[in-house]
Amino acid sequence: MVSTPSLDRGHVRGFFGAPVRLQTYRNLVYLGLAFPLGLLYFVVFVVGISLGVGLSVIVVGLPILAAVAGLGILLAGGERWLAAALLDREFETRSTLPDGSTRERLVAVVTDLRTWTPLVYLPSQLFFGVLTLVVVIVFFSTGVSMLFMPLYYGDPGVYVGVLTDRPIELHPALYVGWNKLLVGFEAVVSFGHWRIRTLPQALVVALAGILVCLVGLNFLNGLARVAGWFTQKLLDGGYAVTAVLPSGSD
Repeated sequence: MVSTPSLDRGHVRGFFGAPVRLQTYRNLVYLGLAFPLGLLYFVVFVVGISLGVGLSVIVVGLPILAAVAGLGILLAGGERWLAAALLDREFETRSTLPDGSTRERLVAVVTDLRTWTPLVYLPSQLFFGVLTLVVVIVFFSTGVSMLFMPLYYGDPGVYVGVLTDRPIELHPALYVGWNKLLVGFEAVVSFGHWRIRTLPQALVVALAGILVCLVGLNFLNGLARVAGWFTQKLLDGGYAVTAVLPSGSD
């Protein structure tokens, strides 16, 4: 049985060791690709499915939906390759269709859930891409600016942080009805700004910036694990693109 202190030390080492693990940078590459690929998938599949469904009443939409499904199978293969190469995930794919005539094989593909899960998975990559972009902006832009504070804290006109035209104020209040009276308490808490004037203060901010970057890295590592799990759940066991290509025989 593993003791609690050992687990705590393992979590601490895992947190601070994120920058020196190769898997961290594989995760960053995978998540960095999620935004442009997810945006492309979202546009292509939303337009394709909308056209296919809208034109299906005049039969023209059915070939469009078939083409979209085929494209989904093709791109799902690329996503499986990325997840296997960068996230160390393992996938099973079906390289052949069930035995039978061409019609029976077509019915098997159309009625198989794994034919359509890529159409859900691929546009959803945009969610992981947007979340990655938000984390990078919030954590790394802030953390890096704090990290380099000792280099420019003395420069005039340089500001780092959230700037407002007036201090931020909070107004916590508590009111209780008593004997037909309203008895209450209200306070005002004001947050101004902290100006860095000395090198020791700048070094403290730089250390805080390292911590902010570490939090961001660990958050992205966790997000990559979720993305890998999601990829495996939706794409594992799907058809390889070679399975659905015409073979020239019935």
